[in-house]
Amino acid sequence: MVSGRGFRAARSLVFGLTLGFFLTTGIAGSAAENGLVADPHAVGCILPLSGRYAALGSRALDAVLLATGVFQGEKETPIRLIVEDSQSEPAVAGAAVARLHRKGVVCIIGPLGGLEVMEAAKEAQRLKIPILTLTQWEGITEIGDYVFRNFLTAAMQVRTIVHYAQAEMGLRRFAILYPEDPYGQEMVRLFRQEVIMNGGEIRKVQSYRTDENDYAGPVCALAGIVPAGDDQGKPPGVQAKPDPGFESLFIPDAYHRVAMIVPQLAYHDVTGIRLLGTSGWDSPELLKNNPELFEGAIFVDGFFSDSFRSEASNFTEAFYLAYGREPETMEALVYDAAHMAVQLLIEERGQNRETFRNALAQVKDFPGVTGRTSFPPSRDAQKELFVLTVRDNQIIQVK
Repeated sequence: MVSGRGFRAARSLVFGLTLGFFLTTGIAGSAAENGLVADPHAVGCILPLSGRYAALGSRALDAVLLATGVFQGEKETPIRLIVEDSQSEPAVAGAAVARLHRKGVVCIIGPLGGLEVMEAAKEAQRLKIPILTLTQWEGITEIGDYVFRNFLTAAMQVRTIVHYAQAEMGLRRFAILYPEDPYGQEMVRLFRQEVIMNGGEIRKVQSYRTDENDYAGPVCALAGIVPAGDDQGKPPGVQAKPDPGFESLFIPDAYHRVAMIVPQLAYHDVTGIRLLGTSGWDSPELLKNNPELFEGAIFVDGFFSDSFRSEASNFTEAFYLAYGREPETMEALVYDAAHMAVQLLIEERGQNRETFRNALAQVKDFPGVTGRTSFPPSRDAQKELFVLTVRDNQIIQVK
């Protein structure tokens, strides 16, 4: 493998050339210029390499290049990678699919985001090119049978956290404290549905505004705390320890806001409950202040660089060797999408677009760095997410 400075130099060359109409790594030229015959080793990739999401696209390209092995010096690869810049614009992403069609790719990886993915997926379905999308948008695979998704979704996270809380920890009585935004509202819907379906109870639900930094009001409302001095004439400051009536509290938000909310729970003596969270909690910054308040908290993510799973740890090492930094969840998910496509093509299970689509639909327990991955009839990847906890002021994996 080309490593260190050599790999980064090669990647920089790729990035520079990609800002044109397209880039082909490997042998130049295409046997499918008329768009009628797909090259069984040509992989298309659409990423936002310019525009407002360029930084994200650049990181994703790192993962794709590592997965396709186009710069591995120790062995040759038949894979040709053709990269298109979506310019962070939906219309451009759709047009990029048409260009990749004319170049004869057998499948497409990407794009990232929501609107870009929607336009690209519609065009890929129209042209019957298998596309492995990278988005959280629900329902993207409903566009058609050539549209797949390999990404970390809200539903996936909720299923994992509820199953672990109920099956592994025996929790039954839950509460939800959520942000007043579309993400928070969707998480409430999914969490409530999953808990009830599995025999649990939702005891309380409380929202908070995202434009404020004082969460005392929502915490008191959730716990049923009456402000001191207002409790049936009791003198100020006399307050019994609250009995919130739930065993576990789910807070679907990012670490920076959660780090401000949890101290309010402790201040108002709402203790002895199990905290549950989402992938937004998975940051060392969560424990920068008051780490003891998060002891025993449970949350999930699609990837964990310090995992005890060999696939994840080996990927972390290879990625660091190539780029001098540790990969994050997005890069791991993109890597797995590209790696799955490459494996199918190398194993000659995708001689044309239809056979590749069929082979991808049959993927079961693929040993990815983001967990074993399968595609059910919905073509929405099912994964074994990483279940994480805080122990001795550190985030560790428990499952």
